[in-house]
Amino acid sequence: MPDGEFLDVTVLFADIEGFTRLSERLPPREVVKLLNEYFTVMTGVVQHFGGTLDKYIGDAMMVVWEGDTARSAAGAAQAALAMQAELAILQQKWLAEGKLPLKTRIGISSGQVIVGLIGSPVRRDRTVIGDAVNTASRLEGLNKEFHTDIIMSQSTYELVADLVEVKPLGRVAIKGRTEAVGAYALTGWRQDAARP
Repeated sequence: MPDGEFLDVTVLFADIEGFTRLSERLPPREVVKLLNEYFTVMTGVVQHFGGTLDKYIGDAMMVVWEGDTARSAAGAAQAALAMQAELAILQQKWLAEGKLPLKTRIGISSGQVIVGLIGSPVRRDRTVIGDAVNTASRLEGLNKEFHTDIIMSQSTYELVADLVEVKPLGRVAIKGRTEAVGAYALTGWRQDAARP
């Protein structure tokens, strides 16, 4: 792999809402068991829809879709919806076991990033950095403000506009960007839309 190159991708960030507070009330073994069960299901979903797990970050995960831009954006949108559907099944299971259910917030953005082996001589990982990564991460956090589950950027929406159902959220300020970003709450997959 070259030291670094530009690549068009779609990035998805998923984070568990309020996990720090939840983990403080559970024994360490329960925290690990819960996270592993959650990540096993969520990772399986994103891989099914063509995503590559970039990394786990505590209770969050970052996933990247490469290749054809429209297909990548569609894969990320489908994965996000499927993640929420699978989480609903897990929530019912956890409730039946007397556990508190987890809630996940998701942010998605598409654009050009830098990909390369990044790190130190001790450890380097293939990862992506750039505006699309930062935007996806910030949109994930904005779900709390808008009381939504999945938010995608304008750049992603333009690639899947004919396939998805959304609620426009207007232009939102993103830390690290001088210009606001168009944001859309992803609410569903259109019944008449083909699945890539």
